[in-house]
Amino acid sequence: MSVEIANKEELVSLASSLNTKAKDLDDSLSSLKSTLGNISDYDGINIGSAGRTLSNNLENVKTDIQTVSSNIVTYAETVTGFDIDDFSTSSGDEVPYEDLFKNDGTREGIARSIWNFLKYKGLSDYAAAAVLGNIQAECNFDPAAIESATGKGFGLIQWTGGRRTALEAAAKKAGVSPSDLQFQLEYLWKESLDPNSSYGKSLTKAGFYTATSASDAAKIFHDVVEKSADSDARIKTNRCDTAEKWYAKFKGTSAGNVGSATISGNASSWADYVSGNSGAHYSYSNGSGGHSSSGSYSSGAATTVDKFPETTADKTVKIEDIDITGLMEYLDTVEGKTIVLPEGYGRIYAYMGWQCITNKRTDQYRLLTSTGLTFNEEGFGMVGDRYVVAVTQTYGNIGDFIDVVQEDGTVIKCIIGDYKGIHENIWGHANGKSVVEFVVDKASWYGSDKSVAKLHPEWIQCVDKIINKGNYFDYAQKFKKITDEIEVPIEVNFADV
Repeated sequence: MSVEIANKEELVSLASSLNTKAKDLDDSLSSLKSTLGNISDYDGINIGSAGRTLSNNLENVKTDIQTVSSNIVTYAETVTGFDIDDFSTSSGDEVPYEDLFKNDGTREGIARSIWNFLKYKGLSDYAAAAVLGNIQAECNFDPAAIESATGKGFGLIQWTGGRRTALEAAAKKAGVSPSDLQFQLEYLWKESLDPNSSYGKSLTKAGFYTATSASDAAKIFHDVVEKSADSDARIKTNRCDTAEKWYAKFKGTSAGNVGSATISGNASSWADYVSGNSGAHYSYSNGSGGHSSSGSYSSGAATTVDKFPETTADKTVKIEDIDITGLMEYLDTVEGKTIVLPEGYGRIYAYMGWQCITNKRTDQYRLLTSTGLTFNEEGFGMVGDRYVVAVTQTYGNIGDFIDVVQEDGTVIKCIIGDYKGIHENIWGHANGKSVVEFVVDKASWYGSDKSVAKLHPEWIQCVDKIINKGNYFDYAQKFKKITDEIEVPIEVNFADV
């Protein structure tokens, strides 16, 4: 039997399908291996040895499937220039970000929307099911629910006291109802589930992101985030057991591609981040001597890495109101902060459509609208003389200007327009082989034979380092065009008294 690949989308879809099957096998492998390994010989028949042999063979099969999947992904990204994040794990259809939250209003429909969002953010199936189990116990999937006994709790996780006040204030600032499902989920992520939040750090320490069962993850989420007065028996029945049911219903599924529209974690697992990066070395340095650090990532250390500070500057200044030429020239004089990559990383340059960014609440969209949807003659997204790219947050935040320095010393001048999710490591996709993803004109690239390698073969080499030179929104304040105002003298006539 042969599998015919008709187009690029099917190639990446095949890789995703294989990877999903490998993960499904991995989920059941531990208990199966334990059972096989504990079989004893019976009446002189060598059953135990055969069981152990079969157990080892299953492990090898899983590894072989993952290797094939990885090789297909690498081929897809190298030859076609497509990034696996640009495709669904179940189909090649693109799904607008807002569609994650559309549902029929039923309990299962809302649960599906929550699951899709959490999977999009990068949670494992176990962790996503754990959140569903707790939300069902708290509000039965009604984002407008108010605690019946006291009237104090509100929403998906029954925010109470100062947390409820903060939620409602954030909704007012955003101009939405505090019971809006999309708003609550995005708020829940930022407040409690992002591994870099205070709750997220506690969840990381407790093993939530790396839990190997939905019930274990549900108990951790309850103890860290919910902290209800439920007894252990009630927690098990109303949260842990319920989480297992949602896991059984939704495991291995997702909403599909949403075009890398929002923040990091897209189509990846934070479990990979917090437990899979032991020994990955980093080095930051500041040319002015103001900042430097070096060391290595280890299990559970995802939140200890120095992050570039996010700007609080006005994000509505239009590029036409900025001396963009002067800014581009100034950037050439900035030393910036340097991130040195491990040897051999880079070489693959993928791409994504700029038009895929549709969530108006994100910095990605604010940058797009502030700078304009501008493409050069090759279809690359541009801000001034810099290419718009997607990278992991290792190198900076949305709007940060970065110089990508290749192994031969040549520099690709870029600006971060989107985040790449964490996959095998913090440096990039394909286990660090794909560090930079170019943001392009979807209309002229998708469905064509264009690729970064074809247009710029000189770029296909390893990345030596990336230099962060500061943020567009900050510089916009300093490089605003000076408007010449002509003063018109005011003639004042005093009436005779």
